[in-house]
Amino acid sequence: MEHVIALHQVYAELIFRGLKTVELRKSRAFEEGDTVFLYVARGNPYELRDTLRRLGLHEEQTLTKRGTIAGGFEVGEVIRADLDTLWEMTREASGLTLVHGENGKRWLGEYIRGYGYAFTIERPFLFKEPMSREEMRERYGVQVEGIIHLSRKSRKEWVKDLIEDLLSREAVYL
Repeated sequence: MEHVIALHQVYAELIFRGLKTVELRKSRAFEEGDTVFLYVARGNPYELRDTLRRLGLHEEQTLTKRGTIAGGFEVGEVIRADLDTLWEMTREASGLTLVHGENGKRWLGEYIRGYGYAFTIERPFLFKEPMSREEMRERYGVQVEGIIHLSRKSRKEWVKDLIEDLLSREAVYL
């Protein structure tokens, strides 16, 4: 199945740079083999700037643009675990340590509240032509802001059309 999710720009950058290989969620949002398209949401601009600086990069060197569906990945293994296990398994691979340092565990604990899911990121890709929210508004008559999670199982025809459009776009696998 295909999904479109919102992800803060700092995490999208880490995925497309090969530094984030696990996506964490509080619910089982995906299954092994699913395709996830990433809508790059704003997020905290200071976290983005500071993380890029730690990587020796400047904001002008981002691979993604806010307000676009920039690319995505395929879902590999799906793991359900408690906070301590999830943190030990994913602390480096999730990008949380890079973005939040040791406060990443506290952030994760507040987010999942007990148990959560780790989804391994496989075959990340960037679109040659990302889809902007303006293009989504023109083609599908929807205003996309903030957090979204759409999937092919939606009853809304525009969501199915959007996913078909995304599947037909030229992508570069990283």
